[in-house]
Amino acid sequence: MRVTGTLQQEAWARKEIPPVERVVPGVWSVPVPIPDNPLRYVLSYLIEHSAGFVLVDPGWDAPASWQALTDGLDACGVPLSAVTAVLVTHVHPDHHGLSGAVREASGAWIGMHEGEDALLARFSRPDMAGSMAGYLRWCGAPDEHVGQMTDGGRRTANAAMARGAIVRADRLIGHGELIDVPGLRLRAVWTPGHSPGHLCFHDETHGLLLTGDHVLPRITPNISAWDQESEPLAAYLDSLEKLRPLAPDEVLPAHEYRFAGLDDRLDTLREHHLERLKEAADIVGSGPARHTAWQVARQVTWSRPWSALSPFQHQAALGEVVAHLRHLRSLRAVSCAAVGGVGLWHPAGTAQLA
Repeated sequence: MRVTGTLQQEAWARKEIPPVERVVPGVWSVPVPIPDNPLRYVLSYLIEHSAGFVLVDPGWDAPASWQALTDGLDACGVPLSAVTAVLVTHVHPDHHGLSGAVREASGAWIGMHEGEDALLARFSRPDMAGSMAGYLRWCGAPDEHVGQMTDGGRRTANAAMARGAIVRADRLIGHGELIDVPGLRLRAVWTPGHSPGHLCFHDETHGLLLTGDHVLPRITPNISAWDQESEPLAAYLDSLEKLRPLAPDEVLPAHEYRFAGLDDRLDTLREHHLERLKEAADIVGSGPARHTAWQVARQVTWSRPWSALSPFQHQAALGEVVAHLRHLRSLRAVSCAAVGGVGLWHPAGTAQLA
């Protein structure tokens, strides 16, 4: 893997927001800050077509973020009114938060995969907090964490909805579909895992691949299960392989910096998850005889000690562990039995983790 966004990487090292850059003629990266977040910014991308511009992932909904986005478009010499389409890789607020504001200001349509539009509908359901509480108790989470996620977490979600982050799609975009704009071959690639309807966008005109959060140059995206049925890790690993035949000249992620050498990065991401699978299996195989997902998450090696993680980081870690445990179950390496409404994980045999 080779870093191509050197100015972006240098700014990252300095903990600064990188500059607006022209990637190739007709394509610009516009960094939009994420307030009070270690990721610092999302990289929005502006792509020219014959009748205007496509904007991918406009960013977090906050006054400073809106100012950065509009200033960035000005730096590119592009009026907001020239944006005809807003494409959303996925609906996490740092990517989708400003979509409604851009649509209102420009008249652009908003496009996303049906899985993301369904997720927005699920977020708005009145029973969302109760469903989350049941899932967390099944994971063995303590009452304190359940309360933090269903009370404080619900207030946070409501605030995001009030700011417009819940805006639904105008158009649904399917796997393999060419985006409906003239003079540009921009193809959607459905890559579930980080989110059920996550899309990458293959700019066939310029030889670029916009990967959203699916493939990042330095960190691994969070692959979490948020309910009692989904198996996002299997979907994610399959989605990584979807990208290999594309062979882009350059990868444009939504965070950090641009790079080349996609296959090397795909190999590294796959290896990371194989290592995490082995670690989770080893923990389940150790005493006591049965483990809750919360107990496994507390023992997994994270980038910081468990005690130093925030409640939302605990939640992301828990969701990732559940995703790995379910994949191990599909490999017949572990089993899960519900006892008193709590899922208890135990070894089920030997599996080849490859």
